[in-house]
Amino acid sequence: TPLLASIAAASVAKVLELDAQNLSNTAWAFATVEVFDLPLFEAITDQVQRQIRHFGSQQLVNTAWAFATVALVQVPLLKAISH
Repeated sequence: TPLLASIAAASVAKVLELDAQNLSNTAWAFATVEVFDLPLFEAITDQVQRQIRHFGSQQLVNTAWAFATVALVQVPLLKAISH
């Protein structure tokens, strides 16, 4: 929907401010409503890789699930999650 697309676009700039829980929640939320916004998911990927040491197991699982749900394969992200 146009509203969700606008929210996704506005969220890209905010990703830099999110902690591990909020990054995971954001990816999960957009995947749950089946909104795939490549710039948003790429921004989330970058931040997850920077903050990976702060992610708990549930946050890692939710993030991996979100990326799988939108069928986005980010090899560096998957490697970071698997370690």
